[in-house]
Amino acid sequence: MARYGRAFAVPPRLSRAPRSTLPPEPQNLRVVSAAPTEVSLAWDAPAGGAAGYRLYLDGVAQGAGDQAGLTFTLSGLTEGATYLVEVDAVDGGGQRSARTALAVTTPDVTAPGVPPNLVATHVGHFSVTVGWDEASDNVAVAGYQVYLDGAAHGAQQSGLSHPLPGLTPATAYLVEVEAVDGQGNRSARAQRTVVTLADQPPAAPPNLAAEHAEEHVVLTWEAAGDDLGVAGYEVLVDAQVVATLGPSARRHLVADVVPGITVASATVRAVDTGGQVGAASTVSLLAPYMPLATPVYRLGAWAGNVVDEHGVRWVVKEEEGWTSSPAVRARSRPRGGRDGQVGNPGLYGRRTITLKGTAVAPSHLEMLAAQQRLVSLVPPRKVALLRVLEVHLARQARVRLAGRVEITGQGSRAFTWSMTLRAADPRRYALLPTRGQAVIDALPGAAEMTVTLAGSYPYIPAGLRLWGPIRNFRLAHGESGGSLVAAAGVEIPADPDYSVAFDLASRSVTAYVPVEVWPEPRPGRGLVKHPPTWFTLQPGVNTLLISGEPVVGAVGSPWLAVETRDAWT
Repeated sequence: MARYGRAFAVPPRLSRAPRSTLPPEPQNLRVVSAAPTEVSLAWDAPAGGAAGYRLYLDGVAQGAGDQAGLTFTLSGLTEGATYLVEVDAVDGGGQRSARTALAVTTPDVTAPGVPPNLVATHVGHFSVTVGWDEASDNVAVAGYQVYLDGAAHGAQQSGLSHPLPGLTPATAYLVEVEAVDGQGNRSARAQRTVVTLADQPPAAPPNLAAEHAEEHVVLTWEAAGDDLGVAGYEVLVDAQVVATLGPSARRHLVADVVPGITVASATVRAVDTGGQVGAASTVSLLAPYMPLATPVYRLGAWAGNVVDEHGVRWVVKEEEGWTSSPAVRARSRPRGGRDGQVGNPGLYGRRTITLKGTAVAPSHLEMLAAQQRLVSLVPPRKVALLRVLEVHLARQARVRLAGRVEITGQGSRAFTWSMTLRAADPRRYALLPTRGQAVIDALPGAAEMTVTLAGSYPYIPAGLRLWGPIRNFRLAHGESGGSLVAAAGVEIPADPDYSVAFDLASRSVTAYVPVEVWPEPRPGRGLVKHPPTWFTLQPGVNTLLISGEPVVGAVGSPWLAVETRDAWT
């Protein structure tokens, strides 16, 4: 187009220059050296280099401006603190790269303070618990380590208390605690000596009492006190431990003893959980009298040839029938039947014992009381036990009172007395039985036992009892050759409720079965082969043998038990 007679050309369109890219960031930012308040860092130049670098601490630029070097030292830092360190690069056009970042923690070289107020919060016999307050640190406490007598006890912990079990009573222990920070710096140790409690022995069991019986004594007591707790009780008879019982025991039967004759005292003492044996409670088992002469005659609560607990002097002037033997009487007659029973206990008749004597009391009232005790000593038709205690021998017999006790006054404090006693069995026996047992380990097989007896009676009765499982049993007496043989095919099962008893005195056989099978023991005459070869035991050594065959399908070992007593004519 022409204007003013002149043509103008349209200028070419201007184009915008392209935007440049950011420079690459520095590489490999790293700590060269570190001190509690100063850290030296270094980094690598990016590809193509850079015009300069700027360092930042927690986002704040450091130094006077950009620098050309590849290192920088930060000072004035806080010990053990963590900082964010960044570096970027700048190019010639002033463009800055992205920042390279690194978390830096200054070294913590300051140990924590000693844990304050170390105390024993619990002290026992076998354990201690200690506690302390929180320790101080320039950064933070990471945990605590407890030491017992110089050795680390358990792992490092964060809590402020620590139990120490398994200690010994009445013992001093050195307990130490140190604080540990995150860098492993350890404080000095807080120290305390702790002494565990001493174990006091248990108290004596209170109210120990003894109840006397013919061949045993029953002891009772109450719980003993102890600082640790009672673990059990020991029972002693004449200073020998005969039983160890649990902590709940309050009663114990001591068998095969005759109070006041074979044993003189019984003791109970507690044992605590630390094994400490406590004080003993002891009860006398002796009869309350003082012997005047030998022998001493004891009949129930009465004794002759003694001064009794009431001060009465009982003297036996005459005795008839105890030291002598009844005349021989051939009265052993079979009762009939297949078991060979006899009608009386032996070849001797019954024994009659007469005792006569005097009694002198300390007063008229005591004399009257003594007379009353004597006349009520053995109730009519009741059996009592007469025990005669000589210097080296004690024997007994079961007796009944024949007629009345005769009493004749001899002034205001004295009287004469006379009593007649009858014993159905003429033998005089030992105070305690003799027992034995034999067990067959495997069937078919046999076992034997020996029983040694004293006394002068040539035919000593005994009781035998046999438990299964066994078939076609045989019981034999080695010295006499006698034997009891099962009838063909007889079995005793492997059940403790089944057994067969043999009375060698009366020659009887009894079968014991469960009550649901039969409520009472049954005659067992059919279990023994006819005729049986009965035997009795004898003074000296007796050998008893048991043999038999197995019961098909039964498991267990058969065994034979015997009980007898020494016997005198």
